[in-house]
Order: sequence, then structure tokens, then C-alpha cells
Amino acid sequence: MILLYILLAVAAAFIVAYFVDNHRASSAPQQEISRGKNYHLSYFFKPQMPVKWFDFSGLINTFRRVSLSGDILSIIDKREVQTAMGKDSGRELIDNVANQSVDEFWFDYIADTGDGFDPTTTVFYHLTRPEYCFPNLTKGENQDKSIDLKRGDALVIGGDLVYPAGSEDNYRDRFKGPLRFVSPDNSDKNPIIVATPGNHDWYDGLTAFFRLMCQKCRIGNYKTVQNRSYFAYKLRENVHLFGVDNQLLGDIDIPQLDFFVKYVQEISSQNKKNHAILVVAEPYWYNYSFKDRAKRRQRMDSLEFIVRSLCQTAKNHKNSSELIFDVVLTGDIHHYSHYELSSKDGNPEGFIRHFITSGGGGAFGHLTDFLPEKIEVPQLRHTGNSALEYDLKKVFPSKEKSKKDVSGLPFFFIINYKYTALMLLISFVITYIWNYNDDPLLKGLMLLLFPLMLYFTVKKVANPEPSDRERNLNRFLHSSLFCVALAVQIAVLIVLPKFGLKILADVAISLKIQLLKNYIILPETAEYFIFQWVFSGIMLSWVFGMYLFFSYRFFKLHITEVSSAKINTGDKNFLKFKITDGEILIYVIGIKKSYPWTKLLKSHKARDIQAKMETEDPKDFVKTYFSAHADENTGIIEIIRIPI
Repeated sequence: MILLYILLAVAAAFIVAYFVDNHRASSAPQQEISRGKNYHLSYFFKPQMPVKWFDFSGLINTFRRVSLSGDILSIIDKREVQTAMGKDSGRELIDNVANQSVDEFWFDYIADTGDGFDPTTTVFYHLTRPEYCFPNLTKGENQDKSIDLKRGDALVIGGDLVYPAGSEDNYRDRFKGPLRFVSPDNSDKNPIIVATPGNHDWYDGLTAFFRLMCQKCRIGNYKTVQNRSYFAYKLRENVHLFGVDNQLLGDIDIPQLDFFVKYVQEISSQNKKNHAILVVAEPYWYNYSFKDRAKRRQRMDSLEFIVRSLCQTAKNHKNSSELIFDVVLTGDIHHYSHYELSSKDGNPEGFIRHFITSGGGGAFGHLTDFLPEKIEVPQLRHTGNSALEYDLKKVFPSKEKSKKDVSGLPFFFIINYKYTALMLLISFVITYIWNYNDDPLLKGLMLLLFPLMLYFTVKKVANPEPSDRERNLNRFLHSSLFCVALAVQIAVLIVLPKFGLKILADVAISLKIQLLKNYIILPETAEYFIFQWVFSGIMLSWVFGMYLFFSYRFFKLHITEVSSAKINTGDKNFLKFKITDGEILIYVIGIKKSYPWTKLLKSHKARDIQAKMETEDPKDFVKTYFSAHADENTGIIEIIRIPI
């Protein structure tokens, strides 16, 4: 009897935890926050918990949107109608009243924000301080121990403003709410916010993104100016910011290309040489294979196409101008990495020197130990058969920390208890039908249901553009997962009832528990029903976790699935740019841990906290309300200087 009660208790624990977690997420109290000093009315929003990506019930709608979006976008592409929305002047950022300096322009960059309230608000808090003294953690010689940095005159967001999908509610609660909370409209000189959409913004066809970013509105202390989902702005007379919308399929539409071509023609008539910072949807240089460039489509092809097209446009101009892309920025992968053009290539002038991934705006953290120390990338400016080599200069979090995080995957079934609870629910249905039905066809279907479900799940999230090696690995690993899951089901549903186990003798009397019989009708032949139900659900959840562990540990596959298996709310990052006529200077800010803002709002009113944030020194505020030392948690982890 002891084993029986243990099994029931374990199943009950997973199921209760599932519903308690759902209740907590749905019953978050609404917070009232101030709009700003010149407003009497308030804003309201509900702080949200981080998205749990292995809660199937919460992601069914998202998976539906992902599946439908690709089909819909093959017919309807909203980017093609944006030409009717007018065109920016291109000077909105440098002509804005927030830009007080004639010698320099500052802007901030984040990506992949709008997830859990605590990490998102932590990033926004440090990002939006008018001035902040960051400790310098770069370990360079003759470096200042701390550096004062100002808030950017513009905030650039490189995609994925909300999770799990773009909607009015998600934008309000996961993006606008946190930003308005830490940065209310208290200034007459509002900085500008611009953004390119990521794949999660595209899941509703970009409808909510347009309403948020393309209607000349205020979001806290920031104002929107862009008319389209892509943009080109001057930062200095010879330095420009390009934001590309690659959509879900990774392509550039003709009207968008025409938009950038006309902009390049305009600046080519003004300057003999122009420099550009390019914002793209995802790090196309990850898992890119130069030797396969002629064999298969890769997302890098899209980046190569637009860079080559725009550089050629400048070259063909009557001024024989030159356009140099110094930096390519992206998010999508939620960590920080920096690849720099290798010194062995002689630092050829005109080629992209830096590829930077900064996706630490608030979403779960990605691992970094899968990143190679060197990568090969096409020359991009023109078609050629030779590649350029780039060296990995910095990652955050460290590769050592990422390796430690992966070691927790064998406990996947506990960490992702909501996933295990759903597996138990499915297992209950399968076990019940198996024991209550004699139809061999239906029994065969029940036997295969779990293995097929796991097989198609991993097949769905596999790389859509695999190399031959990766394709063969996927076939082997997916088939292995199917076979192991099938073996578990055969052992539990067929072998166990036929041969039995002495240790399970007491489980056979589970049918005599009157409480259980009051709620479900069990067949008399189902001697091991409880064990079959509970063991199968938990065991297959564990098998799935071990599949992820094995795939990543030995083959570096399923990077996103492994990273999201354990939600890391720490290790966030953002960038601060200082642009002058002779240099692009990038300060990379790392945040080790998120502050417990949700807990703080349980004991303090949001408006009172806003007032304190406006008047108190940021470091004193962190120490008072979070009992944390800001300098030990947040600092400059890399400084990148790019002479122009």
C-alpha cells in the first residue's frame, strides 16, 4: 500500500502545482501607475510571470499562430502595404529635442524584452536612468574603475517586444506596463523609441506592433516616430542606423529594398563615405556553413543580399560613394556575444568588423557554450568565393556557467512540472483506454500515441535549414526518442501486466480504494492501473528531458529548447552607443540577477515606488528596496571602439 500512496501523492503534487501556477498567473493583481507629472489619469497593467515554454496548454494558441503565420504570409505580407504609410525624413533622431549635443549622439539598444515582469523591469530600470555610474568590469589596463553613462536620446529595440506572441494584452502587460512603471512621462524632451519586429511580433501578422510603434504615440517617457516596421535614420551626418524587417521567412520584400536603396542614394549624394549600423532579426552567422552556401538556403543569404545591394547602390551612384557597415546588431538569441573580424585577415577596409548579438532584454537566457571560437562569414559587400574569419571576443553569461546550467536537464521533469502534469493527464487517458478496450486497432493507437507525440514535437522545432550532418543527426536522434518512448510504453502497458513484479503486488489492490472508484469506473482487469498511469507519464517526461540533454551535450542541437527548459531570469544585457564624427563607441552592460519587483509591489503601491525612483539615487534605491549592491550586480562587461 505504501507504494500506491506514494504514486498517487506524486501525481497529485504535479497536478496541484500545475493548477496553482495557472491560478497565480491568472490572478495577478492589477497595478495602478502614474502617467507622468503632467497627467492626472493613471495607467493600469498586470505584471506577468515569465512564459513557461513547456506549459503546452499555454502555448497551444501560439503554436497555432506559428503554423498559420507561415501559410498566411505566403499569401499576405503586410510589409508590402506600408508604402502607403508615408516615409520618415530620416532625421527624426538627430533633430529630436532630446538630442542636446552637437558633438555626439547617444542611443540604447535592447532586444527580446517583454517577458517576465522582474527581468524586464530590471533591464528597463537600469536602461532608463538619466545618468548612471556603471562599474567597469572589462579588466583592461589603464581603464577607469567606473564610467558615467547617460540615457540614450533614442531607444532601439531589435525585435521580439513581447512573448509569447504579439497581442494588445501582451504589449500592455509585458512591455508598456514595465516601461511606463520605471520611466513615466516626466520630461518635456522625450527620447525616441524605434523597433524592428521579431518573430514573436509577427505571429499576429504585425497588427499589434503597428498600433504600438507606428502611430506617433507615447510609451512612458518615450515617443514613437516610425511609419513602418523598418527604418533608416541619421545618427551623425555620415553615420546611419538601418533597421531591417526580415519577417518570419527571413526575406526582404521589394518595397522595403526600394526604401533602403532610395535612402542610400540620398546619403550618397551628400557624403563620399557613409557608415552604417545594421539591425537584423536574428544572428544569421550562428550555425552558418560557408562551404554549404551553394548547396542549400541559409538565412545568411538574406543578410548578404541586402548588404551587397546597398553597397552596390552607393558604388554605382554618380559620386562613386562608399557605404560601410561597421556593425551588425541582432537579438533573437537571448544572450550576449561579440564576433570581431580576425586580425589575420589584415582588417580589410570596408568589410563588416563586428557581429553582435544582444538579446538580453528580459526573456529567458540562452546558453553560450555552443558558440565556436571562430566563424567564417561571406564578404557580404560583393559576391566572392572566399570567406572572412571572425573571432569570438566576449560572451555573457560565460561558457563555464552555461555548462553548469545544462547539468540540470536530467531533472527536467521536476523543473518543468507543468509539462509533467500534462504528460500525466495524457498518460491517464491512454492508460484508461488501453485497459478498458479490447479493440486491437485502438490499443495500437494508444501504444503509439506518446512516442508519436514526442517524435513530432522535436521534429517541429528542428532547424528548418539543416546541413547534411545535422539532417542525419536529427533522423537518428528523433528515431531514438521514438524507440525509447515506445519501449517504455510496451514495458508498462504490455510486459508488466503479463509478467508482473513482486514490488508492485500492493498496487494491484488499488481497485479496492473506494474513493477512487467513486470518481472513475475501472475495469477489473486493470490490476496495475495506478502504476501504469503515473510511471508512464513521469518516465516519458524524464525521457524527453534526457533527449534534450543528450542532443545538446554531444551535438549542440536544440539550443533554444534546452535554454528554455530552465527559465534563467538573470544574465541580462543591453548596449549603450556613443556616436561621434570619428568613432562608434559601444558600452556593453551586463546584469547578473533580476530584482524581485513583483514581491516589492505586494508590500508597496506602484505609484509610491515610482515617486521613489524619481527622487532617489539608483544605487541607493536598489539597496533600500532589494537589499542588493547594484555595483556587484550590474556593470560594463565590454567596451568596443570602432574608428570611422
